[in-house]
Amino acid sequence: MAAEQHFSRLLALHPHRLDALDHYSNILYVLNMRPKLAFVAHLCSSVDKFRPESCVVIGNYYSLLSMHEKAVQYFRRALTLDRSCLSAWTLMGHEYVELKNTHAAIESYRRAVDVNRRDYRAWYGLGQTYEMLEMHTYSLWYYKKAAGLRPWDGKMWMAVGSCLQKMGRERDGIKAFKRALLADAYYEVGSSFGSGGDAAAGAGAGAGARGPTGHMDPEVLLQIAAMYDQLGEEEEAKAYMELCVAQEDGGAAAAAAAAAAAAATLADTNLGDSVMIHNDSSTGSDDYAEGDDRAPGSSGGEGTGVTAATSKARMWLAKFAMRTADYASASRLAMELCQDGVEVEEAKALVREIRSRTEAAGTHGSDG
Repeated sequence: MAAEQHFSRLLALHPHRLDALDHYSNILYVLNMRPKLAFVAHLCSSVDKFRPESCVVIGNYYSLLSMHEKAVQYFRRALTLDRSCLSAWTLMGHEYVELKNTHAAIESYRRAVDVNRRDYRAWYGLGQTYEMLEMHTYSLWYYKKAAGLRPWDGKMWMAVGSCLQKMGRERDGIKAFKRALLADAYYEVGSSFGSGGDAAAGAGAGAGARGPTGHMDPEVLLQIAAMYDQLGEEEEAKAYMELCVAQEDGGAAAAAAAAAAAAATLADTNLGDSVMIHNDSSTGSDDYAEGDDRAPGSSGGEGTGVTAATSKARMWLAKFAMRTADYASASRLAMELCQDGVEVEEAKALVREIRSRTEAAGTHGSDG
């Protein structure tokens, strides 16, 4: 990652500089670089263990070790030293979520929002916490707030879509998942973690141009297809299932499909109106460089390979072909499933059923 390399160079040039090292620790945490995070934590402790940045770095290290109580202790210490330490409030909220202490998590995230209302991570954390409590109306409001601050992050829209689906609002859920596809179909060139930049890199770091990745998330495509299936719109469901399977190989076909779907999403989705009321600013929250869970998209020439999502989509298509008496397509898809190694037993049963139906159809044809 470019951000990690920049911080690593900076640390080599100025080993006693603690400013913004808490941001560096967030990046190392997301990249799961435990040895390097351990080194930075030891360095901070030896230089000045009573700096808020040092406490956040050490807290992140303990969090990566799944020692959540110890992590909370260090985040609290950072807040004792500086009550306005935004990252400490938010990260402590994450730890309380891991500890299933929802009340404390909500309080921590609310404090983070008080420090900076444009911090999308705190709003997203509140949405997650209320979703754990199955309070989906509250959860949806907070997720929309996060999506309004971070409209080009597919993860935000996936959360909105999932929440709407749980509330039985499939049509709105489909729109939100399509927004997630649109966000993931384009990425910011030269931007680490697909984010809008960070405080250490400067305010203009996230202003790069967007380029198409030619890749769409099979999980999102499967969710959209499943919701269309629930609504009884089988043709739409079939189209998205086929698009999901197409992501295995990537290439020009998938890239063209991604571009077409992105254009269709722009024309079809009106969910932005409901999000804009939650948006305090036209730009996202870039006050500290805590990484996202996803990396920048891959190029159009690369496919995802066989995944659980693409196998489920292929199984649905095989069963759909069976229902429509398209036994040739059903047989081809079922044989592909037998080679996938994901849905093998069910696929073998499907192959047997196809053969029996084909033989029965042939027998009836000869009798006629």
